[in-house]
Amino acid sequence: MKPLKLIFFLIGCLLLGWAVSTVDLLAVFNLLIKLGYGFIIILILYGIVTWVDTIAWKNNFKREETRQFSLWNLWCIRQIGEAYNTITPLGTLGGEPVKAQLLKERHGLSLKAGMASQVIARTTFLIALILFFIPGIFFTLQSNIISEQIKMVCLLTMTTLSMLIFLFFIFQVTGTLGKLARWASKRPFGEKTGIYLSQLELLDQGISSYYKQNIRRATISVSYAFIGWVIGLAELYVTLYFLGYNLSLSDLWLIEAIAQLIRNASFFIPLSIGAQEGGLLLIFTALGMPGSLGITVSFVRRIKELLWVFLGLVLGWGIAFRPAKSK
Repeated sequence: MKPLKLIFFLIGCLLLGWAVSTVDLLAVFNLLIKLGYGFIIILILYGIVTWVDTIAWKNNFKREETRQFSLWNLWCIRQIGEAYNTITPLGTLGGEPVKAQLLKERHGLSLKAGMASQVIARTTFLIALILFFIPGIFFTLQSNIISEQIKMVCLLTMTTLSMLIFLFFIFQVTGTLGKLARWASKRPFGEKTGIYLSQLELLDQGISSYYKQNIRRATISVSYAFIGWVIGLAELYVTLYFLGYNLSLSDLWLIEAIAQLIRNASFFIPLSIGAQEGGLLLIFTALGMPGSLGITVSFVRRIKELLWVFLGLVLGWGIAFRPAKSK
């Protein structure tokens, strides 16, 4: 996987180099300066998003499990895990074991429960994203500015991504992973990996039982995740407002939906580096705005992410030097 990740990272760097080379970097720098104290508002809004997403994650635990930690505890663990997701070569997977381990060490939650909640959280997060895409794609198809080629690519990509997410959801609800683990354990190679296969089966049982017994909590989780995406529109509005652009709600939704579509479709590129920059460049250009504006919006997001990574690492450092409570 490491050579493959390196190849994709290099592809992303090439995309980044192309995107940056097509704009006036001095204009980008001037726009960043122009943002001024608006960046503080952006950080506050993003802080609200992280809190809302934490509430969504809390609903991915069974009710009895949530008695073992507070929402603040979960928020801190989430920030630490997301920081590791950003800095590790594994992309969005590096921080998940960290979250599960912290839940176990600090709050006595089993690793199985911690990992199950994260798989469910990722699923409900993606379902909320699909719901967010629907108005965005509608506004895209209704636009008189966006070309027919871009419209068709967006529609095809969203349809494909939605189908994959739906299949992933069905895979969990039906307990398919557990069935595959039981099948593999009966094969000759299953003797050597029996302990891991049994752990996978237990994890699958925890995920499947959650969906069957906690439909209401899953629905609440999707709702909060969707609210988080909508708050992201406010973040985009503030960014563009301080840069001198006052866009309509439909344009904001269009931009954010396509930007997230590109970011999620380019999951194989670490941090979507280059893909995000190139995508925003093309989106703003297609809407008749300067390409430098798209690069500026991307840079603002990168700076914001780096600051939150720093916060997560600081929280992790603080926890590392604070002994866990004895059970």
